[in-house]
Amino acid sequence: MKKPYPFLGIAACTVAATLATGVRPAAAATVDVGNPVAGNNGFGVVVETDALLGSTESEGPVAIGGDLSYGAGYNVSLHTPGSFKADGDARPTALLVGGRIDYGAASPVGVLKVLQNGYVKVGDLTGSDVVTRDGNNATVKTQVVAAGQGHNATPRIELTVEQPALSVGPHPGLMDFTGLFAAYRDRADALASCAATVEVEDPGRIRLDGTRTNVLRLTGEELNALSELTFLDRPTADGPLVIDVDTSASGSVFTWDVPNTAGVSGADAPYILWNFSDATALTIATGDSVEGTVYAPRAHVTDLDPANIEGDVVAKALTAGPLEATRAADVNAGEIHYFPFAADLSCEGDTSPTPAPNPSTTEPDPEPSTTEPTVEPTDEPTDEPTTEPTDEPTEEPTDEPTDEPTDEPTDEPTTEPAPEPTATEPGGYGDGEELAESGPGLPAYGAAALAALSAAAGVLLVRRARRR
Repeated sequence: MKKPYPFLGIAACTVAATLATGVRPAAAATVDVGNPVAGNNGFGVVVETDALLGSTESEGPVAIGGDLSYGAGYNVSLHTPGSFKADGDARPTALLVGGRIDYGAASPVGVLKVLQNGYVKVGDLTGSDVVTRDGNNATVKTQVVAAGQGHNATPRIELTVEQPALSVGPHPGLMDFTGLFAAYRDRADALASCAATVEVEDPGRIRLDGTRTNVLRLTGEELNALSELTFLDRPTADGPLVIDVDTSASGSVFTWDVPNTAGVSGADAPYILWNFSDATALTIATGDSVEGTVYAPRAHVTDLDPANIEGDVVAKALTAGPLEATRAADVNAGEIHYFPFAADLSCEGDTSPTPAPNPSTTEPDPEPSTTEPTVEPTDEPTDEPTTEPTDEPTEEPTDEPTDEPTDEPTDEPTTEPAPEPTATEPGGYGDGEELAESGPGLPAYGAAALAALSAAAGVLLVRRARRR
């Protein structure tokens, strides 16, 4: 008699062989990001669009893709002018502005100082004058002021070196901020797909592996619930740490109260990266210094915290200390210390949503041994069982199979391999080795789907047996 449901029989057989042999779907692909800030030309602060540098200073060089405004007193490149040197220049560019200087949004008494003999590059000098001489026509250190205001006017950008006016600008396109931030967003998303390898131990302690990229995944709520984060191991170039923060629960708008950090300092900051891949607005409100790079390529980052950031800043837009309209006291945003990120990141993709079946713990589906053959059998079975079947159901199936086979034995009564079938022999799809070879090629969702089909096949077989 011809048996129905051949497809379910094949599916059940496939799942059973997969579970028996321990074959799992192919492992998740490795995510290789390399250095996530690569392409920044050595700038410690990189902003895609506009920036307000309110207070107090950046110890390294700053690159801004849009317009720049600034507070009463802000210093750039306190410790180093960086390494980016434009063609024809004698000195590195410490401050690069892709757009214009926005004097209307700056403090009326603002003076932004570019230190360490660094140069300034401005993409669009509309509304600005480059001043290289004072009112007496004497040569002075270069300044950039509002058009028509003259030497020492405020607001102004003030250098510690004599930079030729033509060198200042206009110089658009020195950096491709659009392309760079497209790459940054891709890298942030890739890091957000990494499987977690670090867990927070009560009360807020973490352990790191010095031989791989460590990944700690937190929601914004979980991050703000930490009053302290204690490092039991220091991150290194070979064992860096990515802290991936999911802000989707708050609509990608996140106010961060930075936890106290123990066990790390500025020397460890080049190996810590805070990844806010989905954040569109990130406010650093209160708390301890941020040890490590703030990586938020989709976010307008607003810093209100007088504690420092010890690492790179990558942001779509930046407000480092908002200006007070009353001029009473601008917000103190602390300092941005120059600790460039210095590790290559590589991790395994997160496969937790679709885990592979575990043959040691998975309960068998109903009637796991009664798989349907793919070819209609003859009245007599073509293959004799190699051993006494242990899982063969009786004429009336029960929860526990009997020890004796029924009148109609199955093609594969035990897990022992049957004689190798030919292409025309019944049971040809029941060979364990063939299934083991095909198992790794299943899609990531295949194991779960076929397990469901196996259960369905078993139920159908039970019902069919009861009808006989």
